[in-house]
Amino acid sequence: MPVTPNNYSHRGNNNLGVVVRCPNLVADRLVYFDHDSVTGAWVIRDFIAGVQLDNHSSRLTVAQIETDANYDEHPPWHNAQNVADWRTYLSLRTTAVFRVRSVSTAAPNAGSGTWVAL
Repeated sequence: MPVTPNNYSHRGNNNLGVVVRCPNLVADRLVYFDHDSVTGAWVIRDFIAGVQLDNHSSRLTVAQIETDANYDEHPPWHNAQNVADWRTYLSLRTTAVFRVRSVSTAAPNAGSGTWVAL
């Protein structure tokens, strides 16, 4: 299911950001996905697990990431350096949207590429 274009938020210059759930590429929780619409550079920030993946350490394309997304929503305006704020927000949204009592903090799918600490 492609990401809903209206859920992307402009993050300066050509950057677009969205909150997504990519169960096969990441895990069954919400993460923040940001990409440059001109260069194709991208990053997935899994604030709950405390790791990130980008186009330098993965062969995935923006289209593949969007295809794996089975849920997307407009992101809040938080600086990516505010890790604790993002972790809290995404944890609460995951429990509310998917009606789960707790959010898994298991490592994302290693087959997606080399995940590094935030």
